[in-house]
Amino acid sequence: MKNIFCIRHGLAFHNVLGQEIGSKAYYLEKCFDAPLVDKGILQAKELGNKWDNLEKIQKVFVSPLTRTLQTAENIFRNHTGVKIIALDRIKEFPQGMEICNKRRERKELEGNFKRIDFSELDSDADQMWREERFETIEELQKRIEEFKIFLKNIDDENIAVVSHSSFLKEMLFGNIGDDSNQLNHCHPYKLDIS
Repeated sequence: MKNIFCIRHGLAFHNVLGQEIGSKAYYLEKCFDAPLVDKGILQAKELGNKWDNLEKIQKVFVSPLTRTLQTAENIFRNHTGVKIIALDRIKEFPQGMEICNKRRERKELEGNFKRIDFSELDSDADQMWREERFETIEELQKRIEEFKIFLKNIDDENIAVVSHSSFLKEMLFGNIGDDSNQLNHCHPYKLDIS
């Protein structure tokens, strides 16, 4: 039986700005591929210090956005034996228009995050994010189903997935539109793919 733990990234710049000015923050150029704020880095480090299952994790899959990459590096900073692999398919929803969800080019990511394996990215530049339209919920659900199949075919039994609120809410609970139940930052949620 697989133990898959899904973790929302730590508090990021666009989350803070969004609390101040609303969702228009997600479209601002200064929120492009938004990084963690200091509190978000602390949240990730705290999970790395207190999470009972940390040492059991055999593989980590992470969204290639800066906030998730920073989160994964800080959670697993003392667990150097685990491989961390970036995957485009687990980026935030929607892929399109909201600049905070557009990733940097592979070469820049490789320079900034030496520990993470970027060889599984779909392309050098972000081909998933679209300037002219939002990703549909059906496109997201297709990404999620493909990812679940991918996870079922992995030999490792203890896996962590570091991703984003909307992506994980839909994958875990099928309730992406339920804003009354937000996922906590840097909290491991168990995913059942049986």
